[in-house]
Amino acid sequence: MDYFADALFIGDSRTDGLRLYSGIKGADFYCYKGLTVFEMDDRAVVELDGGKYTVEQALEKGPQYAKIYISLGINELGYFNDEAFHQTFGDFLKQVKASQPGAVVYLENLVPVNAEKCAANKQPYYVNNDRVAAYNAIFPQLAEEYQVVLLDVADALTDENGILPADATVDGVHFTKAWYQKWLAYLMEHTVDADCYAAGQTAAEGANET
Repeated sequence: MDYFADALFIGDSRTDGLRLYSGIKGADFYCYKGLTVFEMDDRAVVELDGGKYTVEQALEKGPQYAKIYISLGINELGYFNDEAFHQTFGDFLKQVKASQPGAVVYLENLVPVNAEKCAANKQPYYVNNDRVAAYNAIFPQLAEEYQVVLLDVADALTDENGILPADATVDGVHFTKAWYQKWLAYLMEHTVDADCYAAGQTAAEGANET
């Protein structure tokens, strides 16, 4: 069985790129272009059993998963309310764990952008690495507060300066096929056993390399 056959990925257009270009097999995706953590309970983007549901509704109505990967935040950079981001993301994590009690929940931090390519492609001014860093300071707090596994995807996909390389991105934000494949490889190499998770092992450094 494919490792991700019992996995669900929740995210925005970056996660949709993972679905399309990484070669991942078997996983389900609740993702949509422009999706934010503020819309988990009121934007119907998930098609399920002939209906359309919000992510939170789909988590309750859909299958139970063994692994859930969450990657959100790039579209929220322009909110400039870090406290609201923290609170809303925490509420969502609480809902995920309540709806999917058997799942190991992985929280992925934000991969920085490439400033030059962002400028060349006229990305919004707030899509910058200072804003990414502000959110990346929040994710470890969320992981500890809600006892989920934090994955440092940012470290895996950036250069020695902590920047997304120019040749790794098409527009400063989204990745090339090779970088989506690199993202997938990182996820496969950083896993936490379900029994260990249930026993409280959630620290990123506790991930098993398989």
